[in-house]
Amino acid sequence: MTVLELKIKTLSPIHLSSGAADVIVDSDVASDKYGMPVFSGRRLKGLLHESALEVVGMKGMAKYGKWVEKLFQHDCSKSCPEALTVTDLHLASRNEYMDLCRAFEYLQSEYGAIVSANDVLGEFTSIRYQTKMKDGLVEKGSFRNMRVVDEGVEFFGSLEAESLEPEAVELLALSARNLRSAGMKRNRGFGRISCSIKLDDNRTEQDIIDEIFGKEAK
Repeated sequence: MTVLELKIKTLSPIHLSSGAADVIVDSDVASDKYGMPVFSGRRLKGLLHESALEVVGMKGMAKYGKWVEKLFQHDCSKSCPEALTVTDLHLASRNEYMDLCRAFEYLQSEYGAIVSANDVLGEFTSIRYQTKMKDGLVEKGSFRNMRVVDEGVEFFGSLEAESLEPEAVELLALSARNLRSAGMKRNRGFGRISCSIKLDDNRTEQDIIDEIFGKEAK
């Protein structure tokens, strides 16, 4: 099994919609039962696929095209050794996240009146409001709000495959570096992110990019 550690950092507020709403928030973000925001692995896999296609379309990158289908399983059976699994991303690495879950579970069971999942969620998110203007006036019924994950929040997860050839790892490194945005309202200043990976030999995507292009790639 090949496992690449993955980190996403929000560089602006980001709306990772859960598809849920309530009487307070029109569009909420995905979170776990303790209130910690979650970056969906399924969502990220789709974003990495889009980024990989962009990379392959760049000058001199066509050689990586053969790996796209194998990595992202669009024309490859589950038995394909390069087929990627992308875990959900949480606010800490796997073991640390489990420690956080146990801590929040204790706090919410013992002090539920003052520490709820909504309180935890509020530590990492904000509510943004918007409305539609027409002829200089607010259009009736257009007032909306949405929850966003704040700038500076880090998510951790992994990319996993049975085995990965060096070229496939190179494509993932390039795709991670090329990935710059996620979520909704990207054309309104939301959703800027950085994406980085680390191999089990402690090489990062920057090390791999340096190997491909030389130090000028920095």
